[in-house]
Amino acid sequence: SVTNIGDEAFSGCSGLTSVTIPNSVKSILFGVFYGCSGLMSVTIPDSVTTIEKNAFYGCSGLTEINMSE
Repeated sequence: SVTNIGDEAFSGCSGLTSVTIPNSVKSILFGVFYGCSGLMSVTIPDSVTTIEKNAFYGCSGLTEINMSE
């Protein structure tokens, strides 16, 4: 099970439009989605306790963030 999404893991993935983070993830690290201009929606489970700096920087299309249980 993935517990952390590492630094800049999806950086620059402009074709990425939506993301659902799995319940096993506890940390979203530095710049994970940096520059993902096509990213419009993200679902983050309650298991995530840390979102580091610039995780969503440059996500100009991001209009929806859902926090789930």
